[in-house]
Amino acid sequence: MPGKILVTGATGNVGSEIVKLLAERKADFIAAGSSRSIDSHDSVSIDFADIKTLETAMQGVSTLFMVLANHPDMIIWGKNLIDTAKKCGVKHIVRSAGSLADLDSSINVRNVIAQTDHYLKESGIDYTITAPNYFMQNFINFHADDYKNGTLYLPAGDGRVAWVDVRDIASVNVEILLNPEKYRNRTLVITGAKALSYAEAVNVMNDVLGKDVTYVAVSDEDAIKAMTENEFPRFVIDRMIELNLCIREGLAKETTTTVKDVTGKNAISFGQFVKDNKGAWL
Repeated sequence: MPGKILVTGATGNVGSEIVKLLAERKADFIAAGSSRSIDSHDSVSIDFADIKTLETAMQGVSTLFMVLANHPDMIIWGKNLIDTAKKCGVKHIVRSAGSLADLDSSINVRNVIAQTDHYLKESGIDYTITAPNYFMQNFINFHADDYKNGTLYLPAGDGRVAWVDVRDIASVNVEILLNPEKYRNRTLVITGAKALSYAEAVNVMNDVLGKDVTYVAVSDEDAIKAMTENEFPRFVIDRMIELNLCIREGLAKETTTTVKDVTGKNAISFGQFVKDNKGAWL
């Protein structure tokens, strides 16, 4: 049994879905985020840089769901969470990481993800690392306006991605949170069932939505220029370039059966994702 669960990032893409599913399962959990009003459930405000808030949130917690925002301080934040969990007697950490993690990689984003994974493995706390691929929801959160305007410009070449729906990521994590001993000290890569390039994904969207939008592969230089003109922070620019480099190098195309293995259900297809979210692009 998991005991009391603390869900960090409870208002984020994955965290909000986990909160919803845990509530449906009538689990004993606390939703942790920057706001105290999270779907009217028991919640607590935390600051990853403030150890006192973490200690307060983790009192009586047995299982921690740990997710970190893309931020320059994410390695420090991860250590804060892990160290505080150990101090407070948390028995199991379920870390939502990323499928790109590689401690030996020269690509910074891969190394950063892997550093926190490594720190967790060495902490002595039981863990499960769930490592999702790129989110289907990126087409809503980052690309909706470009799609509406008729063209997606990205430096991803023709690389394929095994896009995964956030709903599947949450479902996998919830099963682990409720049965942590079953997945003790394992790393599970979470992907969709089929890898698609941006061009192929846009064609699926066009078929469902009746549109004629195109994808244009641009150079890193052009992408950097456009993001700089739009006053993107340098950290965000560097991260976007790295993530698209990983796509071009074929690092996101492999598929796994994790969704089916853990939840018993097939992974949501990209086409189904588009059908379920039509309003985002119309």
